[in-house]
Amino acid sequence: FGTRPHLEAALALTRKEAPTALYIGAANGDDESFGTALCGLLGAAGAKEVAWPKLAKNGRAKEAARKALTSVDFVFVGGGDVEAGIEVLGRAKLVADLHAAASKGVIFSGMSAGAIMLGERWIRWPRADAGDDEAETYQCLGIAPCSLDTHGEGDDWRETRSFVAVRARELGRKAKAYGVTSGGALVVGASGRARAHGAVVPLFTALPGREVVGRLTRIAPQ
Repeated sequence: FGTRPHLEAALALTRKEAPTALYIGAANGDDESFGTALCGLLGAAGAKEVAWPKLAKNGRAKEAARKALTSVDFVFVGGGDVEAGIEVLGRAKLVADLHAAASKGVIFSGMSAGAIMLGERWIRWPRADAGDDEAETYQCLGIAPCSLDTHGEGDDWRETRSFVAVRARELGRKAKAYGVTSGGALVVGASGRARAHGAVVPLFTALPGREVVGRLTRIAPQ
């Protein structure tokens, strides 16, 4: 389906003819080529101006990001490493500012790890050979009131399944997470209501100590 149609649809949610945007490249260390391409893509999709404070490279960039969050219409979080991106934003003390922007109606969008960052939680293991019995989940931005994974269809959503199983163990009750397939998107409102865009989005659920149920619910694209 391609990235640009999703960005065009997301930018349209701002209801502005020429929306301004903020790009956050914290998850990829503000990689120059990746960020330049994405900022260009945002412009092609309809953003009038795109601010890119390089938070992963310059500690002083947090002030530029904080200022931008008071006026932009759209925030896009780029991909990379989920935990690294959350750490950068935490060090910059921008999480409260991101939530303040969301509460004012700013539209948020993310690609790959950036989309996962916008959700509530994600999973980590203490070392490469650790099993799910040693894994834990950690807090993400929580802009979207749900947890989600992206483009995991190649390994049948292995990390997604691990996440819901571990989260169910932590909670002592049912846990769930969406799987956003390549070429698709998930649109989530502040109430938590979700709808697919471009492709079917499966929902994975687990109860403590029980087998993960995948594709129990499929959100069809509208």
